[in-house]
Amino acid sequence: MTGARDTVFKQFAGGNLHRLLEEAATELAYYLEELGHMAVVLPSLLLDFKQHHPEDNCPAGQGSRFMRLAAVEAGLGTLGLNLMLLTPEFGPRVFLSAVMTDLALSPDEPLTEELCLGLEQCGRCAAICPEDAIPRRAPVGAPLASYRGLDGEACARSSQPYGVGTYVEHIRALLKARSPQEVEEKVRSPMTARIWQNMAVLRQGAFTGCMACLQVCPVGGDYEVISRSPHRRRDLPDGVTRRVADGVVEVIHVGPAPENRGGPLAE
Repeated sequence: MTGARDTVFKQFAGGNLHRLLEEAATELAYYLEELGHMAVVLPSLLLDFKQHHPEDNCPAGQGSRFMRLAAVEAGLGTLGLNLMLLTPEFGPRVFLSAVMTDLALSPDEPLTEELCLGLEQCGRCAAICPEDAIPRRAPVGAPLASYRGLDGEACARSSQPYGVGTYVEHIRALLKARSPQEVEEKVRSPMTARIWQNMAVLRQGAFTGCMACLQVCPVGGDYEVISRSPHRRRDLPDGVTRRVADGVVEVIHVGPAPENRGGPLAE
């Protein structure tokens, strides 16, 4: 997936991984129950429209922000500049699932050192983000924890082009229809088909419509191999440009190459 050039394939692969994770988590839960323990599969992505906002699943469909925070506490990694989970082995190129159980387990300790290099040494995700949703400015020498963040609403425009937000707006448009004919047209529209297909079947446009930040992050033992892919060389062909003035470092935004841009699927 991370070495692929085709955007639609990358989107599909990301969504398919969530399905595989859910199946593995379900098998684990059944196994724990067979041993006499309670077990509940926790969804990696939040679908409760009333309690949560679509941006809780940003960025890149890696897992909900609650799942990422739990992973940090479990010692799997640390949060990056854009609040994505970074792991020593695979950087942000991981997807999360979890099982809650009453089985007594010995917890691991959280990592003590940040894995993210921050704006002064990296900033690749901030430079490439198509929505400019990742912080690009920070005081020189400031700790990462003081400025990392994400404009989730902006991120969702590319990472969830056919996700919850689009679904809600489509329903609103349907409710505003003024005639049975208009209702039928909207119900049978290509947008209805895309939303259903992406949320219920493929998932790529619902949660993993854009994974630019995930792909360019240099953290992780796997990145050296991934970076050799000819399709990765155009991610940031000119590298990252920074300006430093008045004690503030700024990463210049360039956005992804056209062929690597996420968002709505091609017609």
